Amino acid sequence: MSRPDALDPAATAAWLSDHPAWSVEEGHLVRVLRLRSYRDGARLVGAQVDLAERLDHHPVVTVGFREVRLELWTHDRDAVTTLDLAYAEGFEELVATLFADALA
Repeated sequence: MSRPDALDPAATAAWLSDHPAWSVEEGHLVRVLRLRSYRDGARLVGAQVDLAERLDHHPVVTVGFREVRLELWTHDRDAVTTLDLAYAEGFEELVATLFADALA
């Protein structure tokens, strides 16, 4: 499958200005969520699997005690692309729809 080209840094910055919960660290799009419980974090990780499979784009996910960290970048471009933004926006919709009450 062909992957999109790397985003221009200005395009990434513009997207970030509209999505303040996300940041860029070492060229990766990052989102850290604090949750009420470890169980809520595990449920969130499970819930995002359908999104990742549908987009054929899989984040690096770290689950800690009441915390979930997602890292996105398009590996074969070694950069943030529109595919990462599509995942991030889908993830935000998932959180708002199913997990708003689980956030700490």
